[in-house]
Amino acid sequence: MQSKLRSRGVSSLLQRGLPALAFSAIAALSHAAVKPVTVAPEVTGEWVTPDGAWDGRTVLLLHGFADDLNGAGDLSKRMSTKLAQAGIASLRINFRGEGARMRSDIDSTLDTRIADTEAAYAFLRKQPGVKIAHSAVLGWSLGGATAMVVGGKHPDWFRSMVLWSTPSGDIYKYMMSKPTAQKAVREGVASEVVPGWKTITTKREFYESFKGVDLDQSLAKYPGAFLTIRGSRDYLPQRDFDLIRIAPGKPAQAEMIDGADHVFNVFEAGSPAAQRLIDLTAAWLAKTL
Repeated sequence: MQSKLRSRGVSSLLQRGLPALAFSAIAALSHAAVKPVTVAPEVTGEWVTPDGAWDGRTVLLLHGFADDLNGAGDLSKRMSTKLAQAGIASLRINFRGEGARMRSDIDSTLDTRIADTEAAYAFLRKQPGVKIAHSAVLGWSLGGATAMVVGGKHPDWFRSMVLWSTPSGDIYKYMMSKPTAQKAVREGVASEVVPGWKTITTKREFYESFKGVDLDQSLAKYPGAFLTIRGSRDYLPQRDFDLIRIAPGKPAQAEMIDGADHVFNVFEAGSPAAQRLIDLTAAWLAKTL
């Protein structure tokens, strides 16, 4: 993948930050209390609460494959900042076996992602001031897939769900259409060089953990508010309007950001896509939590 983000794989990629964005995020975080936390063995996170009035609304953010809690271009971190400004707390976690900006050897599976998400929810339940009935989950790419599975498994957990650039349907079938996945399943391990970023090594166990998982079926079991946001240049199949028909909860909405790629042009100077994403998400969560 290059600086302009020709996206590949199954999730949000690249982790460079832009100085102007970093300065903006640091300045905005003066409106929030930021606390590094450990939610489970090998699962770290950042717990962000508003400095001002807080009514207990909280969002759990789940990162994409081979990503970390801050997201590409620190976009997830910026989202936490925006939420704090709106009086909403957030928890971002690093999935074990991933969750490090330049980590190349991936040891996670869907099962570990689910367990880590469940541990993060348990952490939130224990935090003073959290109104767990007013909690939401936000997942980016494979984090969105994780959110759908957990939301279907625990349908009473989240009042609202937001997906960014997320896959759908039979995810194992989609993964196995890729040469790297085919080699990993055949030989036990495979590596792929992602230009401009890093080499990513995956194992058979990672892919096989998605066997039999249909994200549409998981979503159909989730009864809360549902928003999916995608860029028109995302490499993943664009089935967002199918998803809002599958989601039984109301409201259900799909937003397409014209000209945006899988990571919402976060590395393209002057592009308004990333800010549009943040604004849409913040407005939705303020309305549905």
